[in-house]
This record gives sequence, C-alpha cells and structure tokens, in this order.
Amino acid sequence: MVEKLEPGKRIKANGFEFSLIGESLMPSALSYKRIYILSEGSGRYILGQKFGNALAPCVFVVEPSVLFGFMPEGNAYLYELAMGNKEGCEGEVIDLRPLEHGVRHPLVMKRFSELDEGGCFYIINDHDPLPLYFQMAMAFPKRVGWEYIEFGDEFWKIRIRRLS
Repeated sequence: MVEKLEPGKRIKANGFEFSLIGESLMPSALSYKRIYILSEGSGRYILGQKFGNALAPCVFVVEPSVLFGFMPEGNAYLYELAMGNKEGCEGEVIDLRPLEHGVRHPLVMKRFSELDEGGCFYIINDHDPLPLYFQMAMAFPKRVGWEYIEFGDEFWKIRIRRLS
C-alpha cells in the first residue's frame, strides 16, 4: 500500500499512527510512546520541562506521560509516529471561567485524585492552563494525561486523563 502523506492526514497500521504535522503541535502528555522527526526546517519545542530550539534533522523520543509540543519557524516538516492512538472518553466538563482563580487548581487536583485509571474529565478555562499541568505532574508523577481539544484567544478546552 502506498499513500500520499499530507499535513493532518493520519495513516494507521498495526497499532501505529503516522502523520505529518502541518502546524504548531500544542503540548500534550499521552499514554503511549511517540517519536517525532524534524526532517526540514526549525522550531521551538517543549519536552518534559525543557524548552529549546531544534534544527533539522532532529528526532524527539517522547515516553508515555511526558509533555511534548512544537512550534515551527517558517517551513518545517515534523513527522509523528505514535505507538498508540488518541482515545476519546466520556467525562465531566468543568467550566473554570466563572470561578475565582484561587479555587481553580485545587478543584482540578481534587477531581483528578478521585479519577480511576483511564478515566478523564475536561476543563474549560479563559487562558492557557499549562502551569496547572506542571503542578499536577509534580503531584501525580507519570499519571497525568493532558491534551488540548479546542483553544483560542479566550477559550481553552483540555482533556485530562489519569494514566496507568
């Protein structure tokens, strides 16, 4: 089988997914290993708690539960080989926007501590809640799944999953 790989298209085979990332890759921490190959161009990345610049050719090996994100600079080709696939889940939606800032993180941390393995919930926030991810990752090492579902200037929806 031969398929043309275009940005955003995913090719699935034998439990693997392969894709060409056509834009910025928002930071995510998932339950499976991922390998990213920067074949052309350059960009900025976050891997775990490390920020840096990358110039092709470059390979990132991302272990399960480790945060990775990439912002291309100009024309960059970043390929993803995922050794698993994104699974949706039914979960509660917690809208944090009407709540005072001082109660948001404790509420999410409490809700996460009550989750069973594999369980998830969603948060909606009025700004990028990435600092919350780092707080959760410190409190629950290698247990926090984090995935941007929707985002914009004033709306951020994140799926938070308890990893095994």
